[in-house]
Amino acid sequence: MPVTNLSQQQRRDLVAFLNGLAKSDFPESSAKPRPQSLAAGEELFNQVGCLKCHDKQNNLDSVGLKYQSSAALAQYIGDPKQTDAHGRMPQLFDMATESHLVRSLAEYLYNSKTKPLARGQKSSLAEGEGDAKRGRMLFASSGCSDCHSAQGPDGQIVSTATAPAFAARSGLPLRHFWDFDSQVDDQYGQNNGRVSGTEKFGPGVKATTGENDKDRAFNFDGTNFIEVNHFPRPDIMTIAVWIKTEHGGEVVSWGRPGGGLRGSRELRVNIGQDGKNSVCYGEYNSDGGWRPVIVRPTNVNLLDNQWHHLAIVRNGPNVQHYIDGKPEGKSGKVQKGQGDYTDRLIIGALGLQANPSNQFRGLIDDVSIWKMAMSAEQISQLATGASPLKIARPPHTTVKTFRPFNGCLADELPANVPDYQLVEDERNAIRDFLASVQPDKPIYHAPRTTFDLRIRQFRCTSCHELNGENIQAAQQVDDDGRIVRIERPPQLTGVGNRLTIDWLQAVLVEKHRNRPWLRMRMPHFGQSVAELPMLFPKTSGATLVDDAPRPDLSLAAAGIATIGVQQGKVACIACHNYRGINRQAEGVVPAPDLAEAGTTVRGDWFRRWMHNPTRLQPGTSMPQFFLDLGAEERERKIEELWAALVYQDQMALPDGLLNKQTDGTRILVGKRPILFRMATKTPVGQVNRAINVGLPGGSNFTFDPETCSLRFAWQGAFIDAGPAWNGRGGNPVTANGHSLFQSKGGSPLRFGSKATATKVLFRGYRLVDKHPVFRYRINGKLVEHRVDVDDGLVSQTFVIHNPGQTVQFIGESELDYVSDVGTWEGPILSLPRGDIIRFKVTSQTRK
Repeated sequence: MPVTNLSQQQRRDLVAFLNGLAKSDFPESSAKPRPQSLAAGEELFNQVGCLKCHDKQNNLDSVGLKYQSSAALAQYIGDPKQTDAHGRMPQLFDMATESHLVRSLAEYLYNSKTKPLARGQKSSLAEGEGDAKRGRMLFASSGCSDCHSAQGPDGQIVSTATAPAFAARSGLPLRHFWDFDSQVDDQYGQNNGRVSGTEKFGPGVKATTGENDKDRAFNFDGTNFIEVNHFPRPDIMTIAVWIKTEHGGEVVSWGRPGGGLRGSRELRVNIGQDGKNSVCYGEYNSDGGWRPVIVRPTNVNLLDNQWHHLAIVRNGPNVQHYIDGKPEGKSGKVQKGQGDYTDRLIIGALGLQANPSNQFRGLIDDVSIWKMAMSAEQISQLATGASPLKIARPPHTTVKTFRPFNGCLADELPANVPDYQLVEDERNAIRDFLASVQPDKPIYHAPRTTFDLRIRQFRCTSCHELNGENIQAAQQVDDDGRIVRIERPPQLTGVGNRLTIDWLQAVLVEKHRNRPWLRMRMPHFGQSVAELPMLFPKTSGATLVDDAPRPDLSLAAAGIATIGVQQGKVACIACHNYRGINRQAEGVVPAPDLAEAGTTVRGDWFRRWMHNPTRLQPGTSMPQFFLDLGAEERERKIEELWAALVYQDQMALPDGLLNKQTDGTRILVGKRPILFRMATKTPVGQVNRAINVGLPGGSNFTFDPETCSLRFAWQGAFIDAGPAWNGRGGNPVTANGHSLFQSKGGSPLRFGSKATATKVLFRGYRLVDKHPVFRYRINGKLVEHRVDVDDGLVSQTFVIHNPGQTVQFIGESELDYVSDVGTWEGPILSLPRGDIIRFKVTSQTRK
């Protein structure tokens, strides 16, 4: 921050403008803070490790004077990215559940860190009032906006000046671009479209904003669409588009016609598929099913007939939504694609079946498809009006020769030049850098250098050990001679060879944590560290995606046996958690949860680790197993363990966690489903003749034979049969856990008109590998109904025999649905006619 030459009144004006920008979710209070709150704040200050970053050069001695109140300071601590999206200050607290902790920490800092100005002493700026309007003009004219940006009182952004270029830019890999200014021609990839139906155009997004009166968009009326043949669909890509609609529909889709037959595939971007404010992206293939990523924004209405920018960034199975240039929701996973396959592309309709459906109604403009997973900054460029063609073909940038001894780097500063108070060494260092980026000097992509810069920038080694830096002892001897264990965060040495990019992304960008026993807090830096997950393997010389061969599923059962308790043999759960279950005594710190290892670590690293853990991590408490076995048998044991971890979600819990039918009166689910029939209290009411089904893996559901419908599905423990078994018995049991599905009752199936009353008659169930398939009649028509619950998704498979009329499925309005066949209109699925109708509906709770 340079020294300014502003007068006292100008400073007051500028302060008045800046104070008008401040917003706080915390109420202001003039009351003296409670001693308990200050003590709690001091404890948090030490616990979260503030001094790890705020050392002598970055101290907090005067932080109490920097803010108008403790509420303003709390606002910054709670959400620092709102103030400085690219700053180093991470988010340490969850504002939804820990705002009271934020307030305590802010009150402690505000009331204790006040040097050098004593509390109560007024600054000279306080003597007199400032003019916010004059301050706004000063912000732009005095050089503030050369580095900072701010949203002024009138809602306009004060833009930042552009510095001279260090180097000429190269374009980004655009694949196709339809701007609809020249019919439906591809302006980049020469893959022109063909209109089915009426060709209509309307004013484009730039015409609406007044930037270009001739800009056009394609007008989709619900019957027309655009088709592009022989279109390659990559696994790594970005789809960006402008939409304006009140009704929604399919934006783009790839589809290999087949209507659910083997080999059929579909990839789709859909707006408002349930008639409400949502964006759905997913891929279906008949060999793997359907797993969409759905976001439901709360701060913007996509169906308001205004222009909105949408972007889908896909990197393998990982998907991130963007709305109006900002990330929306967490990164999700979709069904893995089948590589680059060539099918037709449909713009404005769903193209899986022979006749496209779910046609879009509204305007679509500037559809661009890129050969890369674009960054948040690049998406923001598109959303703020940057032309995809100019990004792909940037104008030639003239790189001027820097004069590193002029301007603010001169030995004697000219008038009206910012004074950054640089010492000679600092000035010389900047001069040397500028000399290295002159026009005749090439610039190279250097992941290792970028990695080192980011590690230093975000001070990772203040807490973590990395390549010999910040080596920490695991224990120390206290004043009484006792050995005390020291809490240490995970080492970063070798992380690129050890952990998968998906896991690094989950931890660094998506706030995932798997060591809940640590008192230390891993801070959340958000998109500021979005490139680190890829830099770790690049720096280590590892591939970006783990290319180790997947283990044989048939080996997993033997691996599960090794994980569980065996008489006189290795039992991994003696030390490790598994699926969140902790067998350790109270106060004993468990080893990491093994159930996550199959997705967190790389296969080759796991195999090397099991051979000799101490070689990879000296001092680890992990023992070296299988030394008494021959080389071939040792390799097989390790491969069995790895198979069990990779396929753990398909396996039952190991022995030792489940080794009996009940735990007290709690019914435990083993390797096969368990049925328990009893009147059951659920969050949606009591089901008097309930059939409760517990599935391996901790998922359960309640089926109501009186209404022939699924009523409740949950994740967690199965039924506690105590009320039914104890005393006189016969009392209702309770189904309770993390809710995945709730229905108020009544069959979701309708024959003919959706208003037709349905008569249901339960006819029992048959077991397929102990899994029930319910059989009942609706209006005399035989229905078979199977329920599956997996990874938070609830799937219902129906087979309807000889329906004789149209059939509809009526979904719950509080859930998001997708299906393998049929057409959705809001929560209503209309199914094609047939002698036998088979369809599968998958639902998930809204995010």
